[in-house]
Amino acid sequence: MRDFDDIKTEVLNRLDMQTVASMCGVVMKKAGAGLWVAPCPFHAEKSGSFNIGGKKGFEHRAHCYGCGWDGDIFAFWMGVKGCDFKQALTDMAGVAGVPMGADGGWTRAEVPRVRALEKRPGCEDDAHAMPSLPPLRHLRRSECEEIARHRGLEPEAVWLCARRFGRMAFSMWPLYERAGEWMPRTCGALPSWCAIDVTRKVAEFRRLDNEKYVRQDGGTIKSWSTCGKNWPVGAADMAGRPAVMLVEGGPDMLAAYHFLLLHGQLDRVAVVCMLGAGNRIRSEALPLFAGKRVRIMVDADALKDDETPSKRRVPGMEAAARWSEQLTEAGAAVETFCVGPIYEAAGIAAWGRGDVLAAAVPVLHAGLTLPSGAPVKDVNDLARCSRSVLESADVREAFRSWDF
Repeated sequence: MRDFDDIKTEVLNRLDMQTVASMCGVVMKKAGAGLWVAPCPFHAEKSGSFNIGGKKGFEHRAHCYGCGWDGDIFAFWMGVKGCDFKQALTDMAGVAGVPMGADGGWTRAEVPRVRALEKRPGCEDDAHAMPSLPPLRHLRRSECEEIARHRGLEPEAVWLCARRFGRMAFSMWPLYERAGEWMPRTCGALPSWCAIDVTRKVAEFRRLDNEKYVRQDGGTIKSWSTCGKNWPVGAADMAGRPAVMLVEGGPDMLAAYHFLLLHGQLDRVAVVCMLGAGNRIRSEALPLFAGKRVRIMVDADALKDDETPSKRRVPGMEAAARWSEQLTEAGAAVETFCVGPIYEAAGIAAWGRGDVLAAAVPVLHAGLTLPSGAPVKDVNDLARCSRSVLESADVREAFRSWDF
């Protein structure tokens, strides 16, 4: 087996970034001696801010002045192809004609190392700082169709969410940052999509196949977000649309596009997503909602009894009340729509104090149900309801009526 460092050095001596980018379909324009520019393959843009090559010693590197992506040919290949470093090195060696050894493999020289702690990207002390993100690229139509299939959504809605509105990107997750490079966790990098917008202030990662991630400790997690979750994804580009549908979580964001497409409202209604019910809307985003009609789609959390009253929480309802207060003060007209049960306010207050059990709280409206009879908890659940539910007056009004 050949040594890893020898193979890497030889590949870098034979390949430059211009060659690798051209192989991946990047259309470049010459901008100077050894410098080429192109539209960035890792974020949506109209002008070319992706700089390839440049001064001597940078022949195998590229940098995007739009999204901040920076890396060598191996990082580029990993980002575009969605593979890990070992595969990128193998592929690049094949392109460059660098022999891998008699058995086709390679090994890393044994160097004593101190185990680096995994750094969760975006966890800076400054909550307003831009999070560090792994390499991202556009979702392909086939990937949008896969996401739609697993979630029961219209494929065209997912495609529009990703490409027309720029709310989604592709990443190989889970990843962690070490020495300025993104490395796969030991549980393996997996094809993922992330909820994101043009500001790149926050991102929420989920698996393409809708399964859970397996953590290194053996536990599972359905999603993972960078810090800055109080930024409302999509708030920065609501201009031109008088109405806003505010949802919580990436899946509800996709479902919102699904329903607004079906009801012909995408040109009138902007979709904005909060990535966490426990957050307040960031103050710098609130002026963007002034004069808008905002409908908050409430997550219907089941009431769960607990001997400790402070643990009796209904995050979805509490979040809707918190955001409604903030947006009203910012000059927006606000309305809420709850897909689940609507409880008597006094009964909820008594339950929260520990005076009564959940079963004793009066229900004013039973809410919507799935074909199985289970209650609908959010907009994502709503997409799986029967035709009779989807064509009901309440549901139609939720997506078509914006004159409140």
